[in-house]
Amino acid sequence: MPATDNEVRALTEALARERQARQEAEAALAEAQRARQQFVSLVTHELRVPMTSIKGYTDLLLKGMMGPLNEAQTGFLQTVRSNVERMARMVADLGDINKLEGQSLKFTPTAVALEAALDEALRSLENAIAQKNQTITRAIPKDLPALWCDHDRLVQVLGNLLSNAHLYTPEGGAITITAEFAPDVPAVRVAVRDNGIGILPEEQHRVFEMFFRASDEETRQVPGNGLALHLSRRLIEQQGGRLWFESRRGAGSAFILQLPPQL
Repeated sequence: MPATDNEVRALTEALARERQARQEAEAALAEAQRARQQFVSLVTHELRVPMTSIKGYTDLLLKGMMGPLNEAQTGFLQTVRSNVERMARMVADLGDINKLEGQSLKFTPTAVALEAALDEALRSLENAIAQKNQTITRAIPKDLPALWCDHDRLVQVLGNLLSNAHLYTPEGGAITITAEFAPDVPAVRVAVRDNGIGILPEEQHRVFEMFFRASDEETRQVPGNGLALHLSRRLIEQQGGRLWFESRRGAGSAFILQLPPQL
C-alpha cells in the first residue's frame, strides 16, 4: 500500500531533524577539539618559560657561579636538571601532537643523509649511553640513498628511538643500528635494535598508543610518559612512511622506520 502524503511528510521531517542533530553534534565535537587544542597550546607555551628558567639557573649553580658545591648539592641539582629535561621533552611532544591534530605542523622535505642525522640524534645521548657502558654499533651501506623527508623531524624520531633503546637496554648492553634500501617499495629502512627486556606479547598492540605504559613492574621502573613512540609514528606517517616494531620478551626489541628515498 503506497504511503500517504502525511506519512511521506512525517518521514521527511524526521530525516531532516536527524540530519540537523548530526550536524549539531559534529559542530559541538569540532568546537570541543578546537578548545582542547587551544588549551594544550596555552599550557605548553606557559610551561616552557619557567622550565627554561629553572634549567638556566640550575646550570649556573652547577658551574659554580654562586660558589663551590659539595657532592650532595651537585647530586641534587643534577636530579633537578634531569627532571626538568624530562618535563621539557614531554611538553615539546605534547605541543607537536597538538599541532599534528590541528594540521598546523609543517614539514620541509629535503635529501637527508642517514649517517649525519644519526650523529645529530646521538649527540644528546652520548653521556647517558656512556654512563650505562652501552655500545652502539652501526651497519649502514656506503651506497645507501638519502632519505626524502624533513631533516629535523627525522632527527627527532631517531632520537626518540635511540633514547627508547638506551632506556630499555641493560647496563653494558648493546644497541645496533642497521639500514637497507628496499628497491621494490622503494624505501629506505632503518632499524634500531636493543637487547633489553622486550615487550609483553599481550601488550604489543598498544605500544604506539598515546600515554601507554606497560603494566609489568620491570618496565615501569624505566622513566617515560608514553608520548615519544606515538608521536614518532605519526611524524613518520605524515611523511609517507611507516614505523613498526618487532619484539620478543627477554630478547629485546627492534623499531623499524621506513621512508622514501631521494629520487
